[in-house]
Amino acid sequence: MSNEQNRQLNNANNNLHNPSNPHTISNLSAGLKSVSIADQQQNDLNLKLLQQQLQNEAAAAGRGVGGLSTHNDHHQQQQQQLQQQQQQQQQQQQQQQQQQSRITQFFQNQPTEGYTLFSHRSAPNGFKVAIILSELNLPFNTIFLDFNDGEQRAPEFVTINPNARVPALIDHYNENTSIWESGAIILYLVSKYIKENNGECSLWSDNLVEQSQINSWLFFQTSGHAPMIGQALHFRYFHSVPVPSAVERYTDEVRRVYGVVEMALAERREALIMDMDVENAAAYSAGTTPLSQSRYFDYPVWLVGDRATVADLSFVPWNNVVDRIGINLKVEFPEVYKWTKYMMRRPAVIRALRGD
Repeated sequence: MSNEQNRQLNNANNNLHNPSNPHTISNLSAGLKSVSIADQQQNDLNLKLLQQQLQNEAAAAGRGVGGLSTHNDHHQQQQQQLQQQQQQQQQQQQQQQQQQSRITQFFQNQPTEGYTLFSHRSAPNGFKVAIILSELNLPFNTIFLDFNDGEQRAPEFVTINPNARVPALIDHYNENTSIWESGAIILYLVSKYIKENNGECSLWSDNLVEQSQINSWLFFQTSGHAPMIGQALHFRYFHSVPVPSAVERYTDEVRRVYGVVEMALAERREALIMDMDVENAAAYSAGTTPLSQSRYFDYPVWLVGDRATVADLSFVPWNNVVDRIGINLKVEFPEVYKWTKYMMRRPAVIRALRGD
């Protein structure tokens, strides 16, 4: 900027400190007219700053701004709109930062004890793990991810579950070891519990044959039961366009799966009644007396052994949502219905499903 231009700007600044001067505005405008095009952008900024200062001083002196009022009113409207837009953008950025930082902050300051379960409020597999943690009386905290905000894709979470799904578990006792996939998490918890409790675990068995049976049912649940219900729910409620054949196909497959479980539980029921109701065993065998008349007909039975194991408990959260695809367990699969009711009464299951 030339010396002459600097002198003109200085004069304009000096005039600002005398708002009663009638030539203030005209001098200011005249002083800026000769500024070169190359400096126009800077001068526009200076003009806005000077005008604002003039307004402030005139307001303090109880005087109006005269010819600048119309321009300033328009300018103020633009400024208010700009400020509102900036505030909205800042609020959105702050919300995004808060949502992202919830996961980031956790990984920066992880606990030194207990377990952290990453789940979702509508994820049966997450509650499946919570049930096992509760049954084993292990201390854990649940972080329910917000899928709408993409928290499951946060880089920190993907490092512990590359599939970006729930559930995932961190064992803070064991150098923050992370495990993903519900079946793998359950087996990890049981194996660790057995080692730390002299080989004892009420949800498992020390018999090799029973261990293999528990694993068979657990894998059946994770590979056949849960996915089929999940697909039936998806095509019934969430798919972009109706696909009746898909709804029918997956619902039929869920019924087939429950048929397998129903038959196994019915066989367990019959074996229990024959063992416990000895005096009527012959009549039951001959078919002259139906099993339903036995006092043991409503006695709890389990998939493996004489107590609930991880094989049984893994079915609970999914059994609770199957009515949403039009399957009535009480009517269609009465043994599955009674079996589910037994487990739903367990204190640990109640706590886990409440999200405690």
